[in-house]
Amino acid sequence: MSRRIGAKRIDPISDGWPSQLREIRRQLGGRSSLLPHHFLEAVLPKIGGACVALFQDEGGVAGSPCGYAFLLPRGTGEDGATYTLRYEHVDGSPALGADAVTSAVGEVLAPEQKTHFYLPDADHTFTPTHIDLDGVICGRPDADEAAEVRTMQQSIWNSPPDGLYPSDLHSDEGGIGCSLVARVDGVLAGFLLGFFRFPTGPAGAGMYMYRQDLQLESQLLAVAPGKRRRRIAQLLKRLQARQAVEQGIDLINWTTDPLLFANALLNFNRLGAVACEFQPSLYSFRNELNRVIASRLSIIWAVRSRRVQLALRGGGQPGPSEVETDPGLTIVNRADGAPLFGATTARIAIEIPSDWVTLQRQEMSTAQRWRDITNRLLDHYLGSQPGRYFITGTGVAGSRRFIIGERVDDSLLEGLFAPAVREVDRPS
Repeated sequence: MSRRIGAKRIDPISDGWPSQLREIRRQLGGRSSLLPHHFLEAVLPKIGGACVALFQDEGGVAGSPCGYAFLLPRGTGEDGATYTLRYEHVDGSPALGADAVTSAVGEVLAPEQKTHFYLPDADHTFTPTHIDLDGVICGRPDADEAAEVRTMQQSIWNSPPDGLYPSDLHSDEGGIGCSLVARVDGVLAGFLLGFFRFPTGPAGAGMYMYRQDLQLESQLLAVAPGKRRRRIAQLLKRLQARQAVEQGIDLINWTTDPLLFANALLNFNRLGAVACEFQPSLYSFRNELNRVIASRLSIIWAVRSRRVQLALRGGGQPGPSEVETDPGLTIVNRADGAPLFGATTARIAIEIPSDWVTLQRQEMSTAQRWRDITNRLLDHYLGSQPGRYFITGTGVAGSRRFIIGERVDDSLLEGLFAPAVREVDRPS
């Protein structure tokens, strides 16, 4: 009986993807090379990735899956898009060679889509780099640092094993978009991990002048608890911006919890990023920092824009504004009380908890009310259409904390996304 390798593309944007993913993970077991469940469920579709099941076809009858190919965007060129084919073999199934896997996967891809075969558990090379930024050593990790990144992720988020990113991602062969670590006094102090992203929708308002076919999805940023007053996160993001420009990438995307004030201060004030999309339940997981439903803002960082480059040079507005002295601003909620949905002023202020992490830990019912109210406000006000709002900054009123939205018109879009004349400052 003749045997051939068959392939079936699994659609990660279908309603059945979460249940299919659970079955895939059951077949593959708890191996440490697997990408996190929440990444595969929510992020893989967003970055234009895919999953392909491989099986032995015996006489026209498909057998059980013998492996899975997870396709991660790797780059683009004149011949089309390239994916890293991250192959995971089902234990106990007939072994498949690289050529057989690549050929089978190619049959379910478009002709202009190519793959780069990659085995997570093979031997890999790591080429570390070291740049001194204000006394913090930043750059690509070596093999030991890559392993430390996984340990740091677990300690900060208290993530289960299936929520941790594999250490091999940081290798030269891994092909991900960004891998950076920061060391202080010889100790790992932070890391930044990102993936290349193919567009999955039309260009956003005001961004038509920027490259769309290849972007960066900045997935995970962490700083060790004892190192959080040295602006390590800002240094890592600055280096990420430099690398993106060198790679010809104009747009970097990531998500953030809208109720984390420190993150908002970094993203909007110090980095010059903006947000006009809101996802009320992006992730299904729960961990130390996400004890209630994981709502997220979708961040846009146009690294060649005048706004971003001014922020990277220390210009712009590095701190929060005083909301009560702004005559063109409407505060649309007071704590977790009744929200206001009729604001039409040039700016709005959405109040958020002063310490969201502690609130979740100590007062879950109050935290849930905050989440419900701010979810409704963000869903109502955010958008890129005229009359809607971009989140662009932060505000304070005594001990109260806010994120600030600006009403969309042509002038705002010009201010947010106009390209700068000079390039992003390069760290020396």
